[in-house]
Amino acid sequence: MIFWLFFFEQMLFRPAHNADIPAILVLIEAAVRRLAEQGVDQWQDGYPNRACIEEDVATGAGYVIEEQGAVVAYGAVIFTGEEAYRTIDGAWLTEGTDYVVVHRVCVADAVVGQGFGRRFMEAAEALARDRVRSLRVDTCAENRVMGNLLPRLGFTRCGVIQIDGCDFIAYEKVL
Repeated sequence: MIFWLFFFEQMLFRPAHNADIPAILVLIEAAVRRLAEQGVDQWQDGYPNRACIEEDVATGAGYVIEEQGAVVAYGAVIFTGEEAYRTIDGAWLTEGTDYVVVHRVCVADAVVGQGFGRRFMEAAEALARDRVRSLRVDTCAENRVMGNLLPRLGFTRCGVIQIDGCDFIAYEKVL
């Protein structure tokens, strides 16, 4: 098993462990609340939940950013593709399945607005750079935070995908 550790200043990007799950769930609860306060429907239906995070950790897809010993950001970096990405109303920039998916990015209330979402995405890109051709991500159209962040990071809006009957905006960044 290969472990990826990236140090950025005082920040550590590393695989999530079972011991991190309670802290990750706190981050998710905070993100769900913030989305609701912004009027965003995303994550208001019980997803992501503990079982989802446990699966991320068990499969090696879950990653955290740790700063000064505290988990301050979480996301899943998935190298096995995304079934929902097979059909897109639009077009991906690259063809095939040589991409990584980033899902469930969230940060702690204490660090909102300090760039940890951006740092998570940059670390995921560094992790993927020598392994795949591109990064793909999706977000609800109302999620302005991700909708503004992704183009600033070099992602291109590619179209709309369906997940559980809901439309999500699909983005891709060629590495």
